[in-house]
Amino acid sequence: MQMVLHKLFDADPSVLVINPSNIGISNGAVTTDSGYFQRALAGVTKKMKVLFPINCNNNHWCTVLMDMKKGRVYVYDSMASSYAASVRVVAQKMIMMLPDGVRPSARLVTHDPGLGVQSDSYNCGVYVLLAFEIFCGSEPPRQEDCNACDTAICACV
Repeated sequence: MQMVLHKLFDADPSVLVINPSNIGISNGAVTTDSGYFQRALAGVTKKMKVLFPINCNNNHWCTVLMDMKKGRVYVYDSMASSYAASVRVVAQKMIMMLPDGVRPSARLVTHDPGLGVQSDSYNCGVYVLLAFEIFCGSEPPRQEDCNACDTAICACV
């Protein structure tokens, strides 16, 4: 996950990707390194988007997405699973770690990138990566593009 995120977003100074190894959800409990987040979020500006990939119980990827320009925080779970509640807790914690001048509304919005609900148990990482790209301005995949590929994600578009 981190390697692909690095290739997708490191060249864009308006996007901050939080390293997924610093946050997780295990049996409903949030595991975070508060010091890391306070340092990572200290330089966030009103012009940025912040992406938080979150691994839940080492078997599912969800995400928190922040659009600082709009002052909105989104939560995304490709399976609309029970993990979403824990991801919302993470989002609330991250909001409070942002600098006062850029802190968005604490009201969370469910992010819908238009990919449909994940129907298998193994492509959540692909859904999260696509959701990040769409959130940052990329066009969603077109059905005709999907007809030429062999990935399960294409069945959902």
